[in-house]
Amino acid sequence: MKRGVTIAMLILVPIIAAAQDIIYEKCDSMAIERILQKHSWNTHKESGKHILAIAEEFIGCKYVPNTLDGHNGEPLYINCTRLDCTTFVELVTAIALSTKEASPSFATVCCNLERLRYRGGRREGYASRLHYTSWWIADNACKGIVKEVTTGTSHKFQRLNIDFMSTHPESYAMLSNDTAMQARIAMLEKQFRGIDVPYIPKELLNGGKECINVKDGDIIALVTTIDGLDVSHVGFAFWTDDRLHLLHASSGKGEVIKDPATLFDYQKSKSKQCGIRVIRIED
Repeated sequence: MKRGVTIAMLILVPIIAAAQDIIYEKCDSMAIERILQKHSWNTHKESGKHILAIAEEFIGCKYVPNTLDGHNGEPLYINCTRLDCTTFVELVTAIALSTKEASPSFATVCCNLERLRYRGGRREGYASRLHYTSWWIADNACKGIVKEVTTGTSHKFQRLNIDFMSTHPESYAMLSNDTAMQARIAMLEKQFRGIDVPYIPKELLNGGKECINVKDGDIIALVTTIDGLDVSHVGFAFWTDDRLHLLHASSGKGEVIKDPATLFDYQKSKSKQCGIRVIRIED
């Protein structure tokens, strides 16, 4: 039986909205507590292996796009069985961070998730969410949670020109009928325009560990050439037979998978992807 199915079958109860405006189900908190108990920080000797082991707990969980949208306000939304690529990476990272705390619990995961997901770690409405991956990387690097290691490998630069949200408000439930929010997002986008960020070109991804500065458990951000965007997908790196692969919430497969295709082959088939950025969770 797939792990995701196991998580989903723990218990089914109505959604709970806590006093802190957190939306989750009892099965989510129970699943997270179980993972915390199973994967204490001392269980794994290497940080990357530790992160991968936590990520593998979600294999088989259903892929659902835009899981954070459609709620009134900006609640802290947690779901262990319905994940998109971003919420998958955030949840695994929040759990991994929590295992290093003195008394890890569902509450500490909630705190870490909010810290990861929002600008400055403060949830202050829709505009405070780190919608673009470049925002997410920069903000969490400033917090000391992650560091970018892309430059440890031969790389090129992408000049950011992010404006996809403000130019496509109809694609976002919280923007389509809110001109004030559109203006707020546009102002935040402007702050990141003209910045050069490194990426490893996809033609270099066919090398082994000695050629690419990527470790098991690193966060992989897939750089896109789509106008107005920076990154189109995220997941976790893992190596098999000295070839780089992606553990991710796959829209194509409809679930979280350890992709059997190498990352080189995966990106080779994607005309709008040009390479990767590599983000490492700090020890």
